[in-house]
Amino acid sequence: MAQAPIAPLAAAAVAEQPAEPVVAAPETIEDAYDDYSEDEIVVTAPRLAGQLDTDIKAEAELDEAAIASYGVSNVAELLDALAPQTRSGRGRGGGRPIILVNGRRIGGFGEVRNLPPEAIAKVEVFPEEVALQYGYSADERVVNMVLKPNFRQIAIEGEGGIPTQRGRFQSELQPSFLAIGENGRLNVNAGWEHKSMLLESERNLDYDDPAQAAEAPARSLLGASDEYSIDATVQRSLNKTTDASVNVRWDQTDTLSLLGPGVGGVDDPLERDSRARNLTSTASVNGMLGDWRWSVSGNYADADQLTYTDRISGTRDRFESSQQTFGGNANLSGTVTDGWAGPIRLSLTGSYSGLRFDSRSDNANGITTTDLARDLPSVFGSLTVPLLDPEYEVGNIGRVSLTLSGQVQNPSDFQALKSWGANLNWGVTDNLSLIASFNQDEAAPGIQQLGAAPLVTPAVTYYDFATGQTVQITTTTGGNPFLLAEQRRDLKLGLNWSPPMVEGLNFSINYNRNKSYDTANSLPLLTPEIEAAFPDRVTRDANGVLLAIDQRPVNFDRSENSQIRWGLNFGKSFGQQQQRGPGAGGPGGGRPDGAGAREGGGGPRVGGQRGGGGPRMGGRGPGGPGGMFGGPQGGRWQVSLYHTIKLTDTVLIRPGVPELDLLDGSATGSGGGSNRHLFELDGGLFNKGMGVRLSAKYDSGSTVTGGSAGDLKFGDLATFNLRFFVDLGQKPKLTEKLPFLKGSRLRLAVDNIFDAQRKITDANGRVPLNYQPGYIDPLGRYIELEWRKTF
Repeated sequence: MAQAPIAPLAAAAVAEQPAEPVVAAPETIEDAYDDYSEDEIVVTAPRLAGQLDTDIKAEAELDEAAIASYGVSNVAELLDALAPQTRSGRGRGGGRPIILVNGRRIGGFGEVRNLPPEAIAKVEVFPEEVALQYGYSADERVVNMVLKPNFRQIAIEGEGGIPTQRGRFQSELQPSFLAIGENGRLNVNAGWEHKSMLLESERNLDYDDPAQAAEAPARSLLGASDEYSIDATVQRSLNKTTDASVNVRWDQTDTLSLLGPGVGGVDDPLERDSRARNLTSTASVNGMLGDWRWSVSGNYADADQLTYTDRISGTRDRFESSQQTFGGNANLSGTVTDGWAGPIRLSLTGSYSGLRFDSRSDNANGITTTDLARDLPSVFGSLTVPLLDPEYEVGNIGRVSLTLSGQVQNPSDFQALKSWGANLNWGVTDNLSLIASFNQDEAAPGIQQLGAAPLVTPAVTYYDFATGQTVQITTTTGGNPFLLAEQRRDLKLGLNWSPPMVEGLNFSINYNRNKSYDTANSLPLLTPEIEAAFPDRVTRDANGVLLAIDQRPVNFDRSENSQIRWGLNFGKSFGQQQQRGPGAGGPGGGRPDGAGAREGGGGPRVGGQRGGGGPRMGGRGPGGPGGMFGGPQGGRWQVSLYHTIKLTDTVLIRPGVPELDLLDGSATGSGGGSNRHLFELDGGLFNKGMGVRLSAKYDSGSTVTGGSAGDLKFGDLATFNLRFFVDLGQKPKLTEKLPFLKGSRLRLAVDNIFDAQRKITDANGRVPLNYQPGYIDPLGRYIELEWRKTF
């Protein structure tokens, strides 16, 4: 597996930047010294091709050794492991971070989902504000992946796992192929995943009614499922500055669940049988127009679902839906002019998305059909203006830049939606940066929230606050056509610091305050407050026993929350093979960390561009023989800790109803109120092909004020997950005796080591049935063994 020399890659690195003029990089490390006087002693090195060049500091960087230390099999698993570091600090939860490859936009996550970690030279994690420079809104963090220039791998992975309480078996088989060469890359993956059914009778549940216990073998806690998938990505370089890519994925999931005794009793259970099929495709083209980076992408997806639900009457309900999504976008990013303190950069994105959704529900209440459509054209733009920069002899307090952004969307079924934001970035030093941002935006409810056909589900176990009983009810889900658009106001203040006296350490802290109006939500947990606000959604019999709930979505008048999230990453590499340049102590002359933010801005500006920040590969030398990562890996240890403190969390359901304080007795979901504290810990050690990782999560409990039955207390919960893995290719004595083990890895994973369960008790100290461990965490402690072989 050969690699291109570092010097030519450095020259290509400049061409990868989307918003900067193209300049030549030094051909060798020695050439970089020509720009300095003889009195100066400078240590510098070219950057890796594809790293981002931005004044906003990376909050985390992973080199090859750091990536290897996670023991993951693909990018999807790596992002899961990095979730505490890549999760948005906006305080709204969030989805997947924005992904860039070699500093460029991609058509979609499918392009990178199954890339193996061995193909990645570096991972950079940036705060949300960097997204503006690439034509995205600043609501998710940015992860840039720098791929190795020459790489080829065939791999097959098999895994199987069971909970220690038994009752369920899960297995998976995934073959894959990847080739990265001078002209692009080809990635093909397939997969099959099987999960057996887990019944209520296979968990130690304490039923209120003995009759329910007798029916347990006819009800599933987790349904049986089989998922089949295949996907392929082709990426090609059309010329030196232009490349194109196409990704196609197909998957099918068949699921079977048991809902309770049928006409023939426990031996003839009611079933829910469903099949979901998905076809997704994306295509993108990136190129340069002078000094401007442009990209065009398109997508199409088709998702179909068919569900049959047995009824005690002997009939079957049928629900089917089909959804097509399609669209495209075009982005242009570059330097408008050279301002008084640096280049003024502009990013413009025009996009269109379409959605078509139709469904048909055939049940005892008759036939209901829906036919929904939405077209959403939009225009988004951002302008970054440097205000102060000592290198331009403007100010002496560090680098200060302002980014202004705005967006207009015009959904076909709503009024026009407008958004705008302002972000101020202050690079106090190369190691310390401050960010302040404000965003105001509007969002329309999802099309299915508005018009999905009703789906009726019988025999749902539910805790009734009014009576303190756990009962079986009928729920109705679907759409509500009367929902309003959501109005959102977000404020963020952030600090990122890499203490120069402690190499490899990065510290960040963010304050977020969010306020929303007319948020669309499913009907909340039926506390006395919620029932008083929505009495028409609840059905009770003459004795007050809960019979049914209509859970279709509603608008909340207002919600507000604020939080502080701080964290640190600390990591070190050791025993790495060294590549020495003039005065350099390691690869690229950089420090061998990977968790801390890189030191940007260390070099001179050439045509408005900042140099410095050499590559810290931190792993093997290019082309060396050895294990799965191509050569004997050195050691790596790393730890990260994040703490989220919720300061406020309130909801006003509607005027005239008391405001809900989710930190003090109120709740909108079945999981209780808001937990004031959340701790996330991740750490690991990797050396000589062997690794161990420990991740932990702790969240504080809450109390939900109940009715006549009293309060419901949700206890604290701390869970720990452990991973052991060994790269057998780095065990030469073993592979000499057993050659087929070369290129293979064995991993043992234990989730929820101590089988921890959140204890939820009512006023009498009893655990309601639907809050017993068997319901809220049916798997509990789960052990999985994985074997992966590469060729």
